[in-house]
Amino acid sequence: MTKDWIYWVVSEVAFYALLYYIQVLLNVGANLWISSLILWILANISIVACPVVRKCYK
Repeated sequence: MTKDWIYWVVSEVAFYALLYYIQVLLNVGANLWISSLILWILANISIVACPVVRKCYK
């Protein structure tokens, strides 16, 4: 149980870092921390709410 939770935290942090890095590569002019957080939240909501995306994670 604890090991799964640790893997989940590590994967979410890695996903956030990936979103940040992609925005750096694209030279996004906005605040990268905030825009990465918004993208991270929207991606996680889509996984939970959208049946098309959710079926890929089951």
